[in-house]
Amino acid sequence: MSGLPRVTALVVLVALHCGKSTPPGATASSATASPGAGAQTTGGAVDDAGSMDELEEQAWAQAADAGEPQELIRLTDLVGCETLRERASNASLRTTAVRAMAYCSDFSELPWLADVAAAGREDDAIAALDAIIDQAARPRYATDPDDADELHAGCGALLALARGAERPRARRVLAIRALRMLAERGCVARADIPTDLDAR
Repeated sequence: MSGLPRVTALVVLVALHCGKSTPPGATASSATASPGAGAQTTGGAVDDAGSMDELEEQAWAQAADAGEPQELIRLTDLVGCETLRERASNASLRTTAVRAMAYCSDFSELPWLADVAAAGREDDAIAALDAIIDQAARPRYATDPDDADELHAGCGALLALARGAERPRARRVLAIRALRMLAERGCVARADIPTDLDAR
């Protein structure tokens, strides 16, 4: 029985030593990194929406290859507009995602589209502005989701682009067109929309 305290002390020391072998925060870091580590798409590219199943992979491929409205609509209906935005962090999917957003049922992604219009590559910027115009052209129903905050934020970003005299003319023209179509939704006053690019 006299050896029991020594054995107990030895067990405690071993346990303390093992606990110190793992750096503080290692478990938390691993948990934080794991979502990104699993965010793989076709071909090993990484985006923010995680891995795709076979059905989604086919939908992206068909939408990218055909570029037809029905395929873009099918993709939008399948994954939803939030996932389109998340997938757009993958450069190989971005243009298709932006074009598909023309078929979103609300303006929840308008601030993101406006950001692409202002800061994206030229082809993506034009595609984003075209998507906004297509959305604005559709009637808004009383049953539409409440996206007033996103609508106002997006219109504010578009107004900044439209007023930027140093910005590319093509982007400004499309931004002005989009704002005039969105004005009826109350997110911008018509008097605030620039007129300096109007045909004279």
